[in-house]
Amino acid sequence: MKKVKIGLIGCGKITRASHAPAFAQLPGSSEVVGLFDTNPKAAEQIQQDIFPNAVIYSSVEELLAADLNGVVISTPNSLHHPLTMQALAADCHVLIEKPMAVDLQQADEMIAEAHKKQLVLQVNQSLRFSPPYCKIKAMINEGKIGEVIHARCLRASATSPDKGWSPGATWFVQKKFCGGLIMDIAVHMADFLGWCCGKAKSVYAVNTIKIPGNDVPDNVTALIEFEYGANAVLELSWTIPCGGGYLEIYGTKGTIRLGFNDGAVELALPDKKYIKVRTKKIKNSQACFIDAIKGKAVTPVSGQEGRHALAYCVAIEKSGITGKPEPVEL
Repeated sequence: MKKVKIGLIGCGKITRASHAPAFAQLPGSSEVVGLFDTNPKAAEQIQQDIFPNAVIYSSVEELLAADLNGVVISTPNSLHHPLTMQALAADCHVLIEKPMAVDLQQADEMIAEAHKKQLVLQVNQSLRFSPPYCKIKAMINEGKIGEVIHARCLRASATSPDKGWSPGATWFVQKKFCGGLIMDIAVHMADFLGWCCGKAKSVYAVNTIKIPGNDVPDNVTALIEFEYGANAVLELSWTIPCGGGYLEIYGTKGTIRLGFNDGAVELALPDKKYIKVRTKKIKNSQACFIDAIKGKAVTPVSGQEGRHALAYCVAIEKSGITGKPEPVEL
C-alpha cells in the first residue's frame, strides 16, 4: 500500500484544527480523497483550503462506496457508534473522535466488529499523543516519583465549547446528542489519570448545571479511588471566568506538575525545588493511524483504550445521578 486513502466524515472545528492539517503533513503516506459533512459549506472550506483534489460527497453512503482505506469520524457524540459500524461494514479502518461511543454496549459492539473484520479501530484520545502528558506517563513508569499516592487535575474555561471552542456547535450542550462537560473533558482527563494511576475502583461525583438553558452538566467534581490505594480529584468547569489548567501527581518519592510554569512539565524531589523537564516530539494520532493501517505498528489507542476512557465518563455520570460511589467498568 503506497498511500492510504482517507475520507473525512465531519468537517467541523476538530477536523479543521487537527485532523485535516495533520494529514496534510503526511503527503507521502496518506491522501485525503473524500469529504462529507451535513453542512456542505464546511466540506467546501476544507477542500478549498487544504485538499483541493478531494471529492465532496452528498452522503456517508456515497463516501464509503468510494475507493477508501480508512475514515476519520468527527461528528456529534451520538453518531459515533452508528457511523463507525457503517464504516467497518464497508471494510474501512476507523479513527473515531472521543468519546468513542455514548455507552459501553456501543463501545463493545464497535470493538467486536473491528476485531471480526480485522480492521483498525483507533480512538482519538489526544492526550495520549501529547508530548507533555506522554513525558509524565514515562516518568511515572520509570519510577521518578515512586508509587503514585494522589493526583489532582483542574480543567476549567469561562464558556462552553459552543461559545468558545466551536461557536454555534450547540450539540456540545445538548443531551440528545450526548454532549456535556463529562463527555467533552472528563473523557480526556479521567482517562489520563487512569493511565497514570492504574485500574480504578470507584468514582464519586458531584455534577451540576449552572449555565441557563443547558440540560447537561457543565461543572463536575469527581473523586476517583484506584485499586492499589491512590486517589485522584478531577475538577472540571465551563463557568470559571479566568479558566485554568493544572495537573499535580504526588508520589512516594516526588511530585510532577504541569500548567504552573509556562506550560512546562516540572519535577520536584524531596527538599528540592521544581525543575523543568524536557519533552520530545512524538507521532501524532493521524500518523499512528496510518502506520497501523499499513501494519507498521499497533495503534497506541485501541478501541479497548477508548472504552476505558468512556467507562470513567459513564461512572461519573451515574454517580452524579445516584449520589453514591459507582464502579468503573473497565
